[in-house]
Amino acid sequence: MPVLRRALSVLKAPFVFVGKAYNDTAQKYPMYTGVVTTVIKTSAADLFAQKIVERREEVDWRRHGMFVLFGFGYLGCWQYYLYNDLFVRWCKPITALVGHRGSAPVKTFIDQCIHHPVLYFPSFYTLKGMVEGKPLSESMSEYREHLWDNCKALWMIWVPAQMVNFTVVPLHLRIPFVAGVSFAWTVVISCMRGALDKKKPAAEEDTAIMMESVVANAGAAPPIVARSSPIALQPLLFNAANASADSPQEAETSSPPGPPRPTPLSASS
Repeated sequence: MPVLRRALSVLKAPFVFVGKAYNDTAQKYPMYTGVVTTVIKTSAADLFAQKIVERREEVDWRRHGMFVLFGFGYLGCWQYYLYNDLFVRWCKPITALVGHRGSAPVKTFIDQCIHHPVLYFPSFYTLKGMVEGKPLSESMSEYREHLWDNCKALWMIWVPAQMVNFTVVPLHLRIPFVAGVSFAWTVVISCMRGALDKKKPAAEEDTAIMMESVVANAGAAPPIVARSSPIALQPLLFNAANASADSPQEAETSSPPGPPRPTPLSASS
């Protein structure tokens, strides 16, 4: 047992050192640390989406640069100001009265029911439209069409995550906490999407919609994955089913054409 404990201590030492150094830096420079962490996370999320999820041979650096700027300006600077300044001031009376546990539900409600639907998703869809070359009107139409689905998927992960964030995570680590959770969730959803692509192609659209909700603090990477609409998928699935189920029909089409068959009369003729 003493040998095992020493081995665990040796293995744990580098992680403890890095964690302590990161925490000390975040305490001294909370905004810079949060912004840099978010930029790195956004860059990693988009590269993960392009190379692993989309399996691109070459990285689209224009798209990557736009998302990194979005990570810097919105996910880093704006959300730091929102979470660490505005939320603190808005909820100061509640926090003074009932503590952080009492004000956490209020902050989570503002973040998830006002901030994301009203500010985040329009900003993201505008950026997404710019990357895809769409006009603003089409981007806003897509935003309105998927808003409810995005919010439902968003709330599944971010309501509990933000409750933890606003309750127990210190101010200087709130943005890094959001970045860590969002990147992990991006990877999980991307892996789930890969499994669904192999087993259930018809579910591609629903999964992509869930991934669009992940971009709330997730670096906005996975939603750019090209996807087919349900209307386009249905004929493909229908033809594939017919081709596999009607094997005699294949032999018939491959044989030389015979004389034309008489068209059967319909019941109404």
